Amino acid sequence: MPFPRVLRDLTARLTDPVEALDAADLAVRVQRTGCTHVADVARGDRVTLTGRIRTVLSCGGADFLGLTAEVFDGTGAIEVCWLGRRTIPGIDTGRFIRVTGRVGVRDGHRIMYNPRYELLDGQPCRTVEESRDRA
Repeated sequence: MPFPRVLRDLTARLTDPVEALDAADLAVRVQRTGCTHVADVARGDRVTLTGRIRTVLSCGGADFLGLTAEVFDGTGAIEVCWLGRRTIPGIDTGRFIRVTGRVGVRDGHRIMYNPRYELLDGQPCRTVEESRDRA
């Protein structure tokens, strides 16, 4: 790697906001799992996404849809909605999750309704060995 690039990368790591560094790290981890990035999906695509749950919302009242979570993968976010559900054990802010389903659009935002999901222990990783190494 040329010296100016090394210096530029080091300077970026020291001066970039923590959120940007965290997002870049998460995007690399998601890429290693073989899952699609949120930034690369379009309406109608059937995909598997992995990311961190940033928000969880369960609305009551007349406009009740269900439990909605925002999943962030470092490149973008997608809403995930389980229709008719008020709670799902394990769906909590900060938890890592893998979801599979078809992407739709609601109010200009990407959304996935009633996806299959897998709660992950810790951050996403490529292999079982990598997860054992971290434990």
